Amino acid sequence: EHTLEAKAYAHALGADYIEQDIVLTKDDIPIVMHDPELDTTTNVAKLFPGRARENGKYYSVDFTLAEIKSLSLSERFDPETQQPIYPNRFPATEYDFKIPTLEEEIKFIQGLNKSTGKNIGIYPEIKKPLWHKQQGKDISKIVIDILNKYGYKSKEDKIYLQTFDFDEIKRIREELGYQGKLIMLVGENDWEEAPTDYEYIKSEEGMAEVAKYADGIGPWIP
Repeated sequence: EHTLEAKAYAHALGADYIEQDIVLTKDDIPIVMHDPELDTTTNVAKLFPGRARENGKYYSVDFTLAEIKSLSLSERFDPETQQPIYPNRFPATEYDFKIPTLEEEIKFIQGLNKSTGKNIGIYPEIKKPLWHKQQGKDISKIVIDILNKYGYKSKEDKIYLQTFDFDEIKRIREELGYQGKLIMLVGENDWEEAPTDYEYIKSEEGMAEVAKYADGIGPWIP
């Protein structure tokens, strides 16, 4: 879902915005991956045996960008059985897809916009900012610096920046001073996605608090 090939297809279909889930590498490069874990969508276990953490998982922050670029990216699969989670999607092992960096994807979308005359926006999500902080990495600052570099600075620009972490929404707006549009993602407390009480967020009081910082919400609807 996060290959440049998939983004080209979405662009050709006329999407209004294209999403980027963002995690960091060991050398602090933002890459576009749905999760910090690499073992369900790449061949990391085959290329780098013994590099898993104690829980048996491989994490993007433990690999340099050069190492990440050596991996093959595929549809999601079960690491134990090697069987695809979604068997009716694109064949898991047919092609050698690569993991793009955030900058590569932004330049790619902007290039497609220029060549087609379209103005399709981006919809990046900062994944697990607290977890990244626990790894010694400030993912939000790194991402915002790149967004500013490529012209996604204000509420007039074609961007919505999103995260599940309300504390980070506040920090992005106040401490980091980002002026673009922000979206507070709303999940369930048992996901353990962020140190955010989503039941409070969904209350009238919580929504009023969110409105002080964010421009909208992205609720999960079961």
